[in-house]
Amino acid sequence: MLGKFACKYRFQNRVKQVLTTNYPVVAVLFLSIAAAFPSPAQVPLASYVNFEGAQTNPVRLSADGTRLFAVNTPNASLSVFDVSTGAPTLIAEIPVGIEPVSVFPRSNDEAWVVNQVSDSISVVSVSRKLVTDTIQVKDEPADIIVGGGYAIVSVARSNELQVFLTSTHQLVKHIPLRGANPRALAATADGKTVYVAFALSGNRTTVVPSRFSPAQPSPTNPALPTPPRVSLIVDATAPEWSSVIKYTMPDNDVAAIDTATFTVSRYYSHVGTVNLGIAVMPTTGDLFVTNTDSRNLTFYEPALRGHWVDNRLTRIQKSGQITAYDLNPNLDYATLPNPAALATAISQPAAVIPASLSGNLFVASFGTDRVARVSANGVVLQLIEIGPNAGSAVDPTHKRGPRGLAFQSSFQRLYVLNRISNTISVVDTSSGAVLQERRIGFDPTPSVIRTGRGFLYDAKLSGNGTGSCASCHIDGDMDHLDWNLGDPGGQMNAVVQQGKTFNMHPMKGPMLTQTLRGLTNTSPYHWRGDKAALTAFNPAFNSLMGGPQLSPSQMASYVAYLNTITYMPNPNVNLDGTLPATFAGGDPNAGRNTFINDFAVGTTTCNSCHFATPGPGSNRGIIQGNGVTIQPTKVAQLRTIYQRTLFNAAPGAASIDGFGFLHDGNQDSLLSGLDDPDRFPNFAGNIPLLQNLVSFLLCFDTGTPPAVGHTITVTPTNITNATTLAEWATLEQMADTGVIDLITKGTINGAVRGLLYQPDSHTYKSDTTGSGPYTQAQLQAYIAAGKTISVMGVPLGSGIRMGIDRDLNGVLDGDQ
Repeated sequence: MLGKFACKYRFQNRVKQVLTTNYPVVAVLFLSIAAAFPSPAQVPLASYVNFEGAQTNPVRLSADGTRLFAVNTPNASLSVFDVSTGAPTLIAEIPVGIEPVSVFPRSNDEAWVVNQVSDSISVVSVSRKLVTDTIQVKDEPADIIVGGGYAIVSVARSNELQVFLTSTHQLVKHIPLRGANPRALAATADGKTVYVAFALSGNRTTVVPSRFSPAQPSPTNPALPTPPRVSLIVDATAPEWSSVIKYTMPDNDVAAIDTATFTVSRYYSHVGTVNLGIAVMPTTGDLFVTNTDSRNLTFYEPALRGHWVDNRLTRIQKSGQITAYDLNPNLDYATLPNPAALATAISQPAAVIPASLSGNLFVASFGTDRVARVSANGVVLQLIEIGPNAGSAVDPTHKRGPRGLAFQSSFQRLYVLNRISNTISVVDTSSGAVLQERRIGFDPTPSVIRTGRGFLYDAKLSGNGTGSCASCHIDGDMDHLDWNLGDPGGQMNAVVQQGKTFNMHPMKGPMLTQTLRGLTNTSPYHWRGDKAALTAFNPAFNSLMGGPQLSPSQMASYVAYLNTITYMPNPNVNLDGTLPATFAGGDPNAGRNTFINDFAVGTTTCNSCHFATPGPGSNRGIIQGNGVTIQPTKVAQLRTIYQRTLFNAAPGAASIDGFGFLHDGNQDSLLSGLDDPDRFPNFAGNIPLLQNLVSFLLCFDTGTPPAVGHTITVTPTNITNATTLAEWATLEQMADTGVIDLITKGTINGAVRGLLYQPDSHTYKSDTTGSGPYTQAQLQAYIAAGKTISVMGVPLGSGIRMGIDRDLNGVLDGDQ
């Protein structure tokens, strides 16, 4: 079947070339049909949870170039291909943790896989077709480098690197980093230095609170009233604000790690705002970082239309010189729409790898389905179209989304992992032709996600191809920046809620990018609650992005997809979902009691406005404002509180982030914000109570249980370990109470089997008819006799699919 797929694509690609050259009208019809191919398996949405994992280095070759390792993010598995002839042949699909985002092959038989939601590393044996060990790491790991007896893991949300021995898998070093969201890693040829790029490093912008900032300029629309007082986005080093900004912002974008001491030897600044890819040129030792540079110091939506980010490749020479190259040079941003720009634009550059010893590099244009061959001086030498929609053709429903690259020099083959289509494109780099596109492996992605995902990431929906919604909502999340997207020439907007009218001025001032996770049932949207439904954002495709608005059916597909994106677990909560005894200097359990039961003002509790029993932390209400000095704002949801703690405005502080809490990020301390006699008179001055409340907020439930993704690999060496058995018992307890489903993968009776835990009988159902069910005691006996079994909590409702029947066709995996 897979061979037919490859042959069909080669034929399709050749016909496309002939038709495009000789019969352009027929080509349009052909391409519209071809775009629907391939059509992988899909499962019902109820059995699939979309975490929108942020792939970092999802595909890598073995050292000898004969095997290709690719993460299958939606299927929670690793695919291994034989590429000894240049063409990939699938030889194994091995279950790993939830949301695998990076892989590093230690040998042809052993690979280490980074699982973003599971907060783990899966050590995989290809020959045994199973995970031989699971290494727990901190929150949201992103990438890994293995060599010299060590494995170095970037832990994005925890802002650190963790170092493990490859021999024992023991943690030997934490390396704290002064930068936000470290992800992509690269090593020098001699292995003496490892570089890490901070994905959400910012650009040294910060916010001056409204009490210090000047009044907004007069509207250009004379019918508008005086605009409200708002804060101001500034460069933290701007001398005119030195009397207000007493902190510094190092703006660290890349860190260099000395592998002899596992310490930071240097930071590099002013590389880029969002840095997704990093590579070392082996011939020179120069470092290259793919990035976007945010233009949030330019105010108002009309001024940003079609040009709110620059897409760049930044070169860091061994001398320390840093040079940023615009990957869209000479582009006419004033012309919108701009079909010529759409045909060549590079948007949201992700993976970057050297092109053998040529001194050139390959860069994946995630936003426009291209791979560019770029010189070391940033000159785009060649564009390779990935997928059927070449040039200025726009088709978000069938977008590919190239995110990972691996280059096999012996055959001049470039393997492009496409995140959105979940395929691998094989490119002949000598001709620039796509020879083949094939699935990574089994793909359970539901149709609602497959149909709508491209609208978030497709930069061709903009007027010139340089940006998409995801340019700010990175991987469906946020860029941690303020943007002033007001419009001095706009119109007032009246929002009526519960019989009260709130007048919204179009000059709304700076507001933080919000996450796209957890949007279901949280309308009205945005900070002010001035968007009654997600469809109300459709005008931004024209007013900000400079392209046409989506059709009603397209917008419906986009909204349906957005409503699938789910929060990852809060790392500050215990595995069983309980709150820790202490956290951040307070008692979160006492804080929860205060939040739910104590009156903050009058007879109103925190929970009156910020539902938490459980809930999103917002009752969708609008807080009163007079529209001039205080804008009306929606009651904010609280599920991202723990992610906004990197802003430190204390005098003399070196702040990693420039923005913190509230709609404009001007507050750096939850404690000082809560200790406000005007807002919370009953709490003001009670520091112990407020500290407990802060602790609870930092542990606020995201809606995804901490047990989701948690994995323990049980072997003869740890089967009697008290911690291992306690975690297994906790996972069963969570499944017994209906919080999660529980599955296992491992060797039973000489074959790799999947099992699903049955709470009613406390047994494990097999993926093979006539095998099982098994008790935990029986599984422990198998393990003690030399077998290996991994136990993993999975989202409630997905256990059958992930454990025993991956396509939900009623035929167990082991029977077909």
